[in-house]
Amino acid sequence: MTQTRYRYNFILTVLLLAGFIFTSWFSLIIAKQSLFRGIENDALPLTSHLIHTDLQKQLQAPIIISSQMANNTFLHAWLAQSEKDTAFLFEYLRQTRSDFDAVTSFLATSHDKTYYRYDGSTTMLIKQDTWYQDTLDNDALYTLNVDLDPRDDHQATIFVNHKIMVNNQVKGVTGVGIKLDHLKRLIDKYQHTYDRKVYFIDHKGRLLFYNDATFADYSLSDKFGQHGTKLLDNQTYKLRLEQDDKTLFINSRYLAHFGWYLIVEQSLDQNNSLSESLYINLLMGVVITGVILFSAQLTFNHYQKRLEKMATFDKLTNTYNRQAFEPRLQSELQKARNQFKPLVMMMLDIDHFKQVNDKHGHLVGDKVLKHVAHICKSVVKNHGSVCRWGGEEFVILLPKTELNQGHELAEQIHQALNASECEVKVTASIGLAQYHIDESEDGLLKRADAALYSAKSTGRNRSVLAKAA
Repeated sequence: MTQTRYRYNFILTVLLLAGFIFTSWFSLIIAKQSLFRGIENDALPLTSHLIHTDLQKQLQAPIIISSQMANNTFLHAWLAQSEKDTAFLFEYLRQTRSDFDAVTSFLATSHDKTYYRYDGSTTMLIKQDTWYQDTLDNDALYTLNVDLDPRDDHQATIFVNHKIMVNNQVKGVTGVGIKLDHLKRLIDKYQHTYDRKVYFIDHKGRLLFYNDATFADYSLSDKFGQHGTKLLDNQTYKLRLEQDDKTLFINSRYLAHFGWYLIVEQSLDQNNSLSESLYINLLMGVVITGVILFSAQLTFNHYQKRLEKMATFDKLTNTYNRQAFEPRLQSELQKARNQFKPLVMMMLDIDHFKQVNDKHGHLVGDKVLKHVAHICKSVVKNHGSVCRWGGEEFVILLPKTELNQGHELAEQIHQALNASECEVKVTASIGLAQYHIDESEDGLLKRADAALYSAKSTGRNRSVLAKAA
């Protein structure tokens, strides 16, 4: 017992150690997930907020300038003139551009679709000038667009396009343009400070203001695939992508004032050696834990089955013992009452068993008991249960069996005993009783016992049916 106890203590100790190791590694995974959530839920949204704030400051001046131009008395008066002197207009546009260090300043009139530029040039608005129609169709007073304008030597410029409203009618669109370099410096600042890529997407899904050469000619679907549509449909959107040996975190935020989506992107390199070590240790932990649990389960199951067998079955005959059989008897009687099913009890006693013991010894007597039990189980099979009731007496319970069927099984037992070979030729006396619904457990046992007594009193080696209750 002492060695067994030590063995189980050792197994439990190893199990606990394995559990601790596994928990430690599992904690690393939780920490990694916590880091990921911190980037997704805190770091990237905060960076997005800071960039948005700086962007508002950066674009505040050109928006104010464009608003002042749209409400300028001179422009309103000039538009109202039937014969317009363009020299004064060009001078106004040049002065505005110079005063505010803008790349360009312009005016587009509604009645004749003419585009006036600060340098004195004029062109007619054409279908390709979609910015103009977009501004007219937009509910806001101004719109922003980024374009490579051939009139500005193909410089990338942010245009602030502001409506000129007179008596609730759009008389034209005016505004200024600023170089992309201003915003690129802002993006560079955040990229180097936070090691995060920052760029924008317009309402058409085009990537704007990127400073990564790999973004060249990228569209929304190129960059985000199936997530592109979801990004444009949500005010805010979070995305995590696994790319090669990197985990890519993306946070999108819609900037209603500008009609753009601000994208902040951060990637984390996955340390291959750490990941491999983690996976190997986790695998080892799982294997070790599984082996220990499997071994413990086998051990516990083995002892459990032994204990259950000792508590349930008679050691000699491998039939139910009386202690385990009584609850089974009560259960079957209850089923018979509730379901109105027949039930037969058979009581069997080995004839002259005391003489076998006295003449041949208890070892032979034990063999006789095992032999009779084996015959009973082989005849009954799955029709019922066999119990060693005490000494040389057995009780056989036959659920869902009529009395005549039980009698046939009893006769088969007689025939099997007569035809079988054993150390000593044995016979048995059997009493049978069929259960009645209003009968008690003791009543059934008494009737079966009385039938057995009758069989033993009238010559033995026979079956007798009990009288009705």
